[in-house]
Amino acid sequence: MPKTVASLAYKKAQPSQAVVIVHGMGEQRPMGTLRGFVQAVWSSDPTRAPPYARIPDPAVSGATINQSWITPDSRTKSHELRRITTPYDVDSRRTDFYELYWADITQGTTRGRLAAWVTNLLWRKPADIPLDARKLYVATLLIVIVILGAALVLATSVWQQAVTLTTGLMITALASFVIWAVDQFALPYFGDVAAYVRAEAGTIEKRALIRDRGLTLLKTLMKDDAYDRIVLVSHSLGSIIAYDLLQILWAEFRPRRLEAVRDKAKLAAVEAIDKATLGSDGSAWPKNLEDLAGFRRGQWALYQQLRAKDADHPLPWKISDFVTLGSPLSHSEFLVTYNLAEFRRGLAERLFSACPPIADDGRPGGTVLYREGHSQGKAQRAVHHGAVFAATRWTNVYDRGNGWATGDPISGPMTENFGPGVENIQIELRSSLGRIFTHTLYWSSTANGVEIAPPAGTAPRSHLQVLRDVVDLGRKLEPKA
Repeated sequence: MPKTVASLAYKKAQPSQAVVIVHGMGEQRPMGTLRGFVQAVWSSDPTRAPPYARIPDPAVSGATINQSWITPDSRTKSHELRRITTPYDVDSRRTDFYELYWADITQGTTRGRLAAWVTNLLWRKPADIPLDARKLYVATLLIVIVILGAALVLATSVWQQAVTLTTGLMITALASFVIWAVDQFALPYFGDVAAYVRAEAGTIEKRALIRDRGLTLLKTLMKDDAYDRIVLVSHSLGSIIAYDLLQILWAEFRPRRLEAVRDKAKLAAVEAIDKATLGSDGSAWPKNLEDLAGFRRGQWALYQQLRAKDADHPLPWKISDFVTLGSPLSHSEFLVTYNLAEFRRGLAERLFSACPPIADDGRPGGTVLYREGHSQGKAQRAVHHGAVFAATRWTNVYDRGNGWATGDPISGPMTENFGPGVENIQIELRSSLGRIFTHTLYWSSTANGVEIAPPAGTAPRSHLQVLRDVVDLGRKLEPKA
């Protein structure tokens, strides 16, 4: 690429960044999600590429797009997957896009496993069903009632030998249709949920395989000196997978041994985050932070301190941002645990991570630092394993509406479950079918989307501009070279 290098000879090249997209449920094709996502956040954004990197769009006559290449890469451990790489952008930085593909692992989910998950989901006391999940609950219950009712009618009619030829054919056709619908739609989509969301004897193996694949990719990127930043983007069920990976990675890569003189800057960045820490009682969390923008600047500052390795800290933390799109994490107290009380207990026990993080002493405004081990008789300070969102910003984009015909029933805000440090951005999406099930439109170039309730004094952004801003390829908080 001699033209690229020559064009940037006057400007120092910056370290590269990686964006990892974790796809959602369903029989996804390898790289299908990745290519559409890159089209939205890079190819069609004229502000990111210098003039020489604009090329004719092969799909649209007379239009131009930002250049990119699909490149073989061993980091994904799959010959079916490639990374998509960009030329140097206006900040003299290249971006590599990766897809964490896991759909093949959940293939083969049985009807019995799906039925067991649905039964577990429905077998709740009314008080344990949160308001934002009741439409999903009722819709699922009605489908189950219809299926069981049809089965009962068929069984009773056969037993009483009261089935005419015409009625028998109709019942057989209905039963065949129900089985076909379960196999074609329910198993490919909700079978993925049944195979991953809840830890049970029948799901442990597949959960482990998915996590191992994700950890292999993310650890490889974290340890690669070519990258100084990673953005983890997730859609639908993929956001639950990505959230789990973040927690596992942080437990291994979190900063420890913070006693050296050169660690003063790291400690100062941690102490800035401490001002916003939460208490362990999730029911007492504030609805919002007084200075959310300041808290997010603090997260970025800590990420900057942790992204470089040294002798005392050989494992750098490079994941600056976690982006969730259409995420069912909003319903975690219903999908991941049995009720809100169990979910909040998990937060207090650090089974789940909150944003801002919960203080080590359980008091709001406490510290995420604690003392572990001893070195020559002196305990070493470390950031606890439930504080991943001390150094990683979380942005959640969701569609308004909570019904199958009025938006995205799977998504929602995160503040109630995970804390007021999550930046929630609500949008309204429309396709050619209107507002019917918009769950798959967050990066669609053919959909129409607009931001709801933008910050005071700003114009509403399109859904694609919202996506570009939260992925933040231009690093708004990074000092310009």
